[in-house]
Amino acid sequence: MTPYLYEGLILPERAQLSLQFQVHFKHLTSSVSAIAHVSVVLNQVAVWLYSDVEWDIFDLRNVVKTILQNQVAAIGYLKGYAYEVEIRRVLHPELGIDCVFGIDIPCIAERNESIDLDARIALIREKTTGVEGVLLNRCFNDLVMAMKSPDDTGFYCYRAIESLRQHCIIKFKLNPENKSMQWEKLREIAQCDESTTRYIKKSADPVRHGDVMSITSEDRKTLFLKTWDIVDSYIENA
Repeated sequence: MTPYLYEGLILPERAQLSLQFQVHFKHLTSSVSAIAHVSVVLNQVAVWLYSDVEWDIFDLRNVVKTILQNQVAAIGYLKGYAYEVEIRRVLHPELGIDCVFGIDIPCIAERNESIDLDARIALIREKTTGVEGVLLNRCFNDLVMAMKSPDDTGFYCYRAIESLRQHCIIKFKLNPENKSMQWEKLREIAQCDESTTRYIKKSADPVRHGDVMSITSEDRKTLFLKTWDIVDSYIENA
């Protein structure tokens, strides 16, 4: 099969970077092997990915981003630079694929399509002041990281929920040593059951402890929707 071609950019562009390398890998979820030929010229990214099977282009985008992000993370470690990888487009003429990726997470964008943005942001702004606000802002920042970090989605979703638990301690003057009470109060306010928070925790635990975990686009969709439901209800009712 002819290769998939993924195009993108390494940011910031003012910190110029050029490199070429090739990597053989096996996809953790499917166990399918593939070869990626990577070329970065003045931060412009081109990745030709050869495989004997047809991939979901979003799952494959996440694989390509991980390969690049791992490489520039090592370079950033050595140089003290905080690079970020953006994959913007995929082409495969043989399969009729020519897709420019949006910046949205489709399941969240669709879920919140009819939201009154002005009203919601006003409510959030009102609640993100003082010490309590620091914890809510950390929650929102972790949700953004969950969207930007495919392999670590569960980790960031769960840490966002844990920030809400810490918010509970301060707002409701809970015993800081009694985690059971804290989680119970969180679930009461967020109107969710224990199985939901445990599902998110299960997706986070391997990464939290330095392990790796395979995750598909469908896995991420479930995590996003469960997490966003908790955060929405908590912000509304806390």
